[in-house]
Amino acid sequence: MKKQTRMLAQLLVLAFFALNTSPGHAYEWPGVYDPLQVITLNLDMDPGDWSDVKADGSYTLEVPAQFWADGESPILVSVRRKSADALGDKVSLKIDINEYVNQTWSGLKKLSLENGDDVDVVAEGFAWYLNRQAAAVYPSNYTPGLAAWVRLYVNGEYMGVYLNVEQPDKTFLKNRNIYTKGQTWLYKASDVNSYELKVGDPDSPTTTTLCYSPFSAGSDGGGKGKGKKGGGTNTDCAVPEDDAAMAAELNSLIDMDSMLTQGAVSAFTLGPDALFSKGKNFYYIDFAGEAAKRLYIPWDLDSVFVGNSAEGSIYGSEKKQRGKMVLSQSPYEEVILNNPEFRAQYDQIMENLLMIGGPLQVEAQIAFLDDLEVVLTSALQDDPNNNIDGSVAGRFASLRDWVIRRAANINQQLGN
Repeated sequence: MKKQTRMLAQLLVLAFFALNTSPGHAYEWPGVYDPLQVITLNLDMDPGDWSDVKADGSYTLEVPAQFWADGESPILVSVRRKSADALGDKVSLKIDINEYVNQTWSGLKKLSLENGDDVDVVAEGFAWYLNRQAAAVYPSNYTPGLAAWVRLYVNGEYMGVYLNVEQPDKTFLKNRNIYTKGQTWLYKASDVNSYELKVGDPDSPTTTTLCYSPFSAGSDGGGKGKGKKGGGTNTDCAVPEDDAAMAAELNSLIDMDSMLTQGAVSAFTLGPDALFSKGKNFYYIDFAGEAAKRLYIPWDLDSVFVGNSAEGSIYGSEKKQRGKMVLSQSPYEEVILNNPEFRAQYDQIMENLLMIGGPLQVEAQIAFLDDLEVVLTSALQDDPNNNIDGSVAGRFASLRDWVIRRAANINQQLGN
């Protein structure tokens, strides 16, 4: 009761403050996600609330806070912890801009601040940058979210460098002019064979049609409405009879060029928990009408560039069995990458990404890492919760070396 009273009093004071303060935002979408700009963000909240958030293992506790970027006036938001391991006091956070006040910040309603717990914020952000480059330069409809690095201060104390990853939601769709009420659906796949409907109600026609593996949520799927598992409610499920029929159906329902581009970038970064490699950690967007096809977008790129080895198949995971290396594939890899038409398309996309002048050309990646090192070094060195193994300079050097070796390995797989 005492805790609830304290929170209510805090909320009333902050609400009065918010209603009598002009926001004066310094940034707008998509400029807030400039990958070579480090914005300083601030949160001010009751110290007891901050302690409660850091200790919250349910990841559901929301507390009020004042939020602003340097050069701005504070606004009232809610803050909760996200499900990532803590790095000292540095916990991943979800900031809900319009929980208490009907407002936006930089054209956004939610912020997802990642602490880089699995590997580090440099690797995670670099993976997001590569997806962004593939979408911006390669001629496809691929539409991944944006991300950029920020410094975060809580109650005046520096928590360190975070990655600010764009939250897929209705605002995400509207900012890209791809949302139409009653004709657009957004699903989240946090785990294998489990899809949660985030925007739209009930399931989309495409989700209902794609009622077979790997697209269906399985026996526990088929949700009707928000918060339910999606994946198709079609009881008369018709599975295409051969590779040609499968390719024809998927091409009619899914933007396969976009989907395969996402798969190729993920294969480059050796992401083990992605759409193709695991069938998890992604969103997909469906649309009404025959002309608009499903778009897949990535999420949770925190386990990329793992280890020193830059080797690994772009068609699955290689494992040693009885002294021999065998290829293990996820359901998505089996259905799509083993289809002759999609395999050829995937190989061509991968080659185009890595070719001279391509968005993932080695020289371009190294040039970006050189520029990023200049921008991020000071903030990372001052980060009291920095989990980079070794020096900051050494981390950037290892990524540059990894990129060179990975590109060479993939070109060898492609026969180049």
